[in-house]
Amino acid sequence: MTTSTSTEFVVSGAEALLRVDPVGLSATSAELSMTAGPWLADPVAGVCRGALGVPLDDVTGYVIASGAPQGKWPVSLGIRVDFLVDPPVDGAAVSITGELVARDERGGATRGSVVDAAGATVALITQRSHLVAVEEQPTSTAATIAAPAPEVTLREALGVQDFGSGVVELAPTPFAANGMGNIHGGILIVGSELAAMSAVDAHGELRTTSIDISYVRPGNAADTTGFRAEVLHRGRSLMVVRVAAANSSGKPCALATVVLRRYES
Repeated sequence: MTTSTSTEFVVSGAEALLRVDPVGLSATSAELSMTAGPWLADPVAGVCRGALGVPLDDVTGYVIASGAPQGKWPVSLGIRVDFLVDPPVDGAAVSITGELVARDERGGATRGSVVDAAGATVALITQRSHLVAVEEQPTSTAATIAAPAPEVTLREALGVQDFGSGVVELAPTPFAANGMGNIHGGILIVGSELAAMSAVDAHGELRTTSIDISYVRPGNAADTTGFRAEVLHRGRSLMVVRVAAANSSGKPCALATVVLRRYES
């Protein structure tokens, strides 16, 4: 088997939006850096913890890409992210690392974490990927996509429309895209979080503790993506919400379970 030894991180719209920078990549481990600033603050979610899904998806998925055979590229089957604390919103950098757990001819499993400048763990991820045939690997588009101004929130940059009761739409935007022009798996995590928060009228009083998401069909970043949430459990301090993401024709892109807890600063 001839593996892809020249794979590099593909920096596209989602990475530009989240200020993600490559540090290192091999077939067994990877590292990214992300600037975490005030754009992560959100009036409904408090702090958009789901934004960490973008670098976490990358740092684990690209480990599989780096060891994949020529003509193959990994696509995520599913991701679970556990959030321990809020990411910083003061412009500090966080470090994101990923490592290989297992690999075979069909794909692989990886895990990773986000750590802040003080060395505290912010979030954890596990991901399962499978390999699909591609004619050529995705390429970076960072030269043509700049990050929004610092005062532009993630919600604003993604053109989020919240219709209430867990119905949310993301506008067509290059900031939602991965290197293949599809909606980035991490952006689907963001949308799922915002829809879940909308469903329970969070008003910044809750935080996301985990998101478990399955990807069932690619979504087009150049089209509207809709999210609909259903509250499965609403307790005093813990809430569980099921979110379905769909493309403009109504076909599902992803299904997520979002767990929320009341926030205590």
